Amino acid sequence: MIGYLQVLGAVLIWAIFNGAVVRGCKTSGVGVGTWTGLTGVVIFSLFFLLGGHSFPHLNQAQVIGLVCLGTFAALNNICCYTGIKISMVNTLLFHYLAPLLIPVWAILIPSFKINIGVMDIVALVVGVVGMIWIGIPNFQGNKKWLYFALGSAFFYSLEIVFSGYVSSKDHLYISDDIAALAKLSTQAIFMPFVGTILLARLLPKIDFSLGIKNNEISKLMLGGALLYVSFILYFSGSATVGAMPRGMLGYIDRIGAIVIGVIFFHEKITKQAWIGGAIILGASLLVVLFR
Repeated sequence: MIGYLQVLGAVLIWAIFNGAVVRGCKTSGVGVGTWTGLTGVVIFSLFFLLGGHSFPHLNQAQVIGLVCLGTFAALNNICCYTGIKISMVNTLLFHYLAPLLIPVWAILIPSFKINIGVMDIVALVVGVVGMIWIGIPNFQGNKKWLYFALGSAFFYSLEIVFSGYVSSKDHLYISDDIAALAKLSTQAIFMPFVGTILLARLLPKIDFSLGIKNNEISKLMLGGALLYVSFILYFSGSATVGAMPRGMLGYIDRIGAIVIGVIFFHEKITKQAWIGGAIILGASLLVVLFR
């Protein structure tokens, strides 16, 4: 039960972060991710290194696991934060697809030891229908948010899997603070490289700059502190909570962020998004009810 409460606390913080910090700041998505990541690393240094703790010895498998976790998390956040800037509601609704991709990784990579049932596969198929339904209006129009939302869902599904893989006693069993450091530091290093060097050249009309706008330093520092606390909670809970339940609890993040966006930023939810979101959410409930 404690593990579930820790994951729940983390996703509630993410709802505030995505709905208020990412959506509320004028700084680009890459800028938000970079500066909040750096803030989190500084906080880790103050609590861990200056507190007299020694950095643990990591074996090769643990290092590889942390690199994979950090890379997938950074790619997810690049796509997610940028997509939120373009179309918050559609991006976060599309993000529902991520947990439904977990059965794919369970089948392709048996060493993850994820328990997958027939209903999980059925839910995956239903979820894909919902994903297509949300995206239909954009297949012939502006596809920018759609590409970022799809990339975010894909990489987030891998992030969910690796979060459990590095934390579980049955696998790499890395402490929550070290996993949080890996995720924050990789985000701070990787996001500006991919955003400002690669994506900015491919998509020059989208803002991938690192400049802090409208004196938003205090907001970004608060966001970094929120991320640090949420990552500690999430990795601690991931040691005992399975990938699929964590994915389902993650929906609180998206729903909460959408509610914040609707109330404070007057985000609009189209009929198409309502229907597609309901289909994907229904697919997720299938997983919960028949588990």
